[in-house]
Amino acid sequence: MESNYPVDPKNLTDKGTKGVMSSAAGLGVLGVNALLGVPVVGTIISAGLLALGAIGLFGKTKTDKASGTVLAVAGVAGLTTLFLPGLAHSVLSLGGLGLLGYGVYNLFGFLRGLHRKK
Repeated sequence: MESNYPVDPKNLTDKGTKGVMSSAAGLGVLGVNALLGVPVVGTIISAGLLALGAIGLFGKTKTDKASGTVLAVAGVAGLTTLFLPGLAHSVLSLGGLGLLGYGVYNLFGFLRGLHRKK
């Protein structure tokens, strides 16, 4: 049955998952970056991201650890806005755009593979 598919179903699933998760993470990082401009809200969000990231780092799966790392880095970058606001906002903007671009690239790969599967 698998020989009938010109595209590996696991590869297709991986591309779709990476595309959705990376796009959502990129939009999330850009949203957090916008909220960091509000003094008290930005500090609370950064501390929350750092705490969630630390919890994720102790996760069992590779995905938990990867998402925990992204959250922790976003939290640290958010707290850095207290000391170096221009640099931290630039890093968060570039990171968010990079994640969004990676997600869109994977979504296009997923759609192209889905089209070939028909």
